[in-house]
Formats: sequence, structure tokens, C-alpha cells
Amino acid sequence: MQELSRLATAIMFLTRLPTGALASGDPAELVRSTRYFPLVGLIVGSMLALSLALLQLLLPATVAIALMLLLSVRLTGAFHEDGLADVADSAGAFGVDRKLEIMRDSRVGTYGALALILLVVIKLLSLWELWQLAPELCLAVLVCAHILSRWSSVCLMVMEDYARPEAANKVVAEGVDRRCLWHSSLCAGVALLPLALWQGAALYSLFIVAWLAVLVAGRQFRRAFGGITGDCLGAANQVVEVLVFLSVLMVVSWH
Repeated sequence: MQELSRLATAIMFLTRLPTGALASGDPAELVRSTRYFPLVGLIVGSMLALSLALLQLLLPATVAIALMLLLSVRLTGAFHEDGLADVADSAGAFGVDRKLEIMRDSRVGTYGALALILLVVIKLLSLWELWQLAPELCLAVLVCAHILSRWSSVCLMVMEDYARPEAANKVVAEGVDRRCLWHSSLCAGVALLPLALWQGAALYSLFIVAWLAVLVAGRQFRRAFGGITGDCLGAANQVVEVLVFLSVLMVVSWH
């Protein structure tokens, strides 16, 4: 029951899916729930893959993918996309304090708007190309991307310091340690197993893509902000998701 509550807490934190009274608002429980972040990715990714498979029976692939992306926003509340937009907006500022101030602003600027537009375009086109080449692989990669993008958040919280000492999220981010990362990595590996059995063990190589993206993103966040924020986690999440799509698309296209 305790582990079910932690899974519900992870679902509550990362999505807009109802969890009822199972989820906990205790920061300590939220820290422990990070082990299930990849499983939340599996749940969301599976729902999106199923919706895409059904939609494409009724509509052209491009429209089906666009509607699936709309459902993705509905399921997650654009939680991660908001982080990407805030980080992108901060790129136009100089100095750590000014960048952090811009990220607190709820308004979306030019950089943020462009980042979101390009994000949707890249997702739409890369998934459409993958669908044309190998529909079943496209569905598997869609789920895989959601698993690894949630895993990336745990990696960043372990690797980087929190940039805002006064933020309420700091106690959560700093509570995530290497043991949490080990549990999360194990969970991600198990979540990927059905996909690997379906489409091949090569899908596990996408861990490398996600890990390299985390290393680069962590370095950039350290230089720009002196560490990470919640927005940084969301931005990295979206970058990992897109890189998984593009990596598989490049490999499939070459063959």
C-alpha cells in the first residue's frame, strides 16, 4: 500500500491524472516517489501510444499525431513544456539573478513562444516520419521517450545543486540521492523491458542518448543559473523526449 501511495504521488506530481486520496503532499514522500517517475512515463506514454494507434484508423497520420500531442498536453497540464518556455525566455537575459527572475515570470516571451512552436513542429514531423517508416516502432519509441524523459529529471536532481536557495522545491530536489537514482534507473529498465521484447533490445541504447542529454543540459544549467530549477527539469524532459525521437529516426532512415 505504501508503494502504491508513492506511485500515486509521482502521478499527481507529473500529470493531471486523478489519484484520489492515495497521493501524499509530504515532501519526504515526494522524494521517495521519484523512483516511480519512469513508471509514470510508461503510463502516460502507453496512453498516448494507444490513442495514436486508434486515431490513425480514422484519420490521416499527421492529424492523428497532432491530436495525440494535444492529449499529451491535457494529460500532463503542459507541465514540462512550461519549463522549456521559461528556460528559453531566460536565454535573452544576462546574469544569473536576471535569468532566474525571468523564469519566475508567468508570461511567455518571444524565445519561449518560439521554443514551444519548434518543439511541437519537431515532435509532429519526427513522429510522422517514424510512422511512415515503421508504425509499430513509432509507438514503442513514443512510450520509450516518455519513460526516459521522466528518468532524466531524477538524474538531474542527483547531479546538480538547486539554484534557488529559498524555493520550496529545494527540499525535494536535494533529498533525491544516488539511491533514488538507482531505484529510478531500475524502474526505467523494467518499464522498457516489454518494449525491448517487442521491438528489440537496441531500445536500451536510448539510455545513452538520454544520459548524454542530461550531462550536456546539466552543464548548461550550471553555467546559466548556478544549478537547476523545476523549469530546468521540465526543459530537459522535453529535450530528452525529442532527442529519443530524432535518434531513432536517424538510425531507421540510414537503414
